[in-house]
Amino acid sequence: MKKRTRQCAVLICCILFTIVGSMVSVLPVSADIIWEPEDMFYNDHASECTYVNRAFTANGPNGIVIVYKNPESPQKVTQLENGTVIYISYTYQDSDGILWGIYENTNAKKTGWMPMEYMEIVYDSISFAEEFQEEIVGAVEQDLDSQYLGQEIYLWEYPGAENGTPMQTQEHLPTYSHVFQDEEGRLWGNVNYYYGMKNKWVCIDQPTADFEALFPNGAPQRGNTKNEQNNTEQEKTSEESTKISADSSMEQPDKQSSAERIVPKQKQSIVIITTILVLVVVLVTAGLLVILWRRK
Repeated sequence: MKKRTRQCAVLICCILFTIVGSMVSVLPVSADIIWEPEDMFYNDHASECTYVNRAFTANGPNGIVIVYKNPESPQKVTQLENGTVIYISYTYQDSDGILWGIYENTNAKKTGWMPMEYMEIVYDSISFAEEFQEEIVGAVEQDLDSQYLGQEIYLWEYPGAENGTPMQTQEHLPTYSHVFQDEEGRLWGNVNYYYGMKNKWVCIDQPTADFEALFPNGAPQRGNTKNEQNNTEQEKTSEESTKISADSSMEQPDKQSSAERIVPKQKQSIVIITTILVLVVVLVTAGLLVILWRRK
């Protein structure tokens, strides 16, 4: 009888400690953690996440961006130095409206989440489409001229990108449906998909030309150049207003260095539940030990 009682006591303790261990794992700890390739927080909130799959550059306070275990845990996973470029596949918005991006490092077997406020988008085909939406003209789907069949052509992230991807055309030529005319008068077609390449551009007039052949004087300006030009014109017409604004900005500290860093907020309910479970384990264990001691 005593033997069975001891076995039951050990079994109950193991079950309780397992439950508490799984709950305590959500709390910040200083020990190293072995990260699985699949992120637990994403698995639990997949329906609330937004697919992004774009490159971003780290630009956080004090020269770093801290990667946390998840948007609800302030446990630090790693940190990225400003200027580091990473791909973010999904974002999640918490109850306070803060947007978080998932960080994945398969080589180090680490995943985590960082505030998107500290991440700057790398100019890409989507950025180009947003900037030049008025200049991009929709057209009926067309194939690249048949004379380029079997030749090596270049696919580009956007017209003016410095790095093109050489592709050997095979049985089918790229099909484009939207057209853009660049600063030199050349036509570019947007290729939705071609042998694994998605949302790329091809120079319709010179598809076999590399960057130096297309832009011997360097890449054309891309990005927020239009906004910068508009701001310059406004500054010229309102010098007094600009001077006041500049004086005010000099008096204020740099936001990147002085602003309070965004940190995940630990859910109080998890802390309370974990505390209760720990107390339950302690009380149950103490009770079982007393029972065993009295039966000796």
